[in-house]
Amino acid sequence: MRRGFTMIELLAVLAALVIVLGVSIPAVANIARSEASAEMGRFGTFLRKTFLSAIREGHYLRIAIDLRSGDYWAEKTDTPFFLMTAKEQETFEHQNAALLAEYEEAEKSGSSLKTGSGAAAQNFFQLLSMQASEEAMGDDLYHWENFVPPPRNIKEILKPDFTPVSEHHRLPPSLRWHQFFSYHTPDIVTSDEEHEEKNRKERIVYIYLFPQGRVSPFYLSVGEKEQGTEPLLHIASDMYLGVKVERGGFDETVKSLVGEMEEDADAEGK
Repeated sequence: MRRGFTMIELLAVLAALVIVLGVSIPAVANIARSEASAEMGRFGTFLRKTFLSAIREGHYLRIAIDLRSGDYWAEKTDTPFFLMTAKEQETFEHQNAALLAEYEEAEKSGSSLKTGSGAAAQNFFQLLSMQASEEAMGDDLYHWENFVPPPRNIKEILKPDFTPVSEHHRLPPSLRWHQFFSYHTPDIVTSDEEHEEKNRKERIVYIYLFPQGRVSPFYLSVGEKEQGTEPLLHIASDMYLGVKVERGGFDETVKSLVGEMEEDADAEGK
């Protein structure tokens, strides 16, 4: 004769399930964190290798990171470039477009628009103080904020050509890049689908590396593939490649950093 389970038996089974789940969930989280840590180690190694290549070979490089696919790779340009803050980029966006249009028109007419030629170009380079002399820059011919490339045409400086110089690396299917922030981004760039339209043009973000031994300071976080999950780890670097890896995301750190920069700017303006 068949009989059902007793209340005691059911409670025993439920208790066993609770114990199993209590053990397995932290274990899965630890596995994900270990995998993220290993990937951050690989990315850090790639970053240092690219940084040393820029110094040894005198190349201007950048690491491209596709926040959606998880790919990252290195690119090179023969044009020395400079970086502006996000606010400066927004300020000069329309003027840069006008300069590029003026350059293309000059090309069509058979002339050549060089730095300092044309009213728009003169205004542009006066605003950015790009005609500083070596004497004004002192012994350090590379200055982080005010590096002056040698004279080139407008198009090369505003829109350098980059070519890949490494193979593509990719995060494992279980992980994704969560967020990115750097000196030249307007705010934290995220890979969340809900922000896809906002970040559509910023799908690929960049870390710039200079042959003078500098890197554009950045924050980059990684975590599980599922949307809505919090970052597991983030990697950050100062301009001298002082790299550190920490748990979680970097939202509060960046908010504090931006707040301090704004306070400094306000103090200088008074």
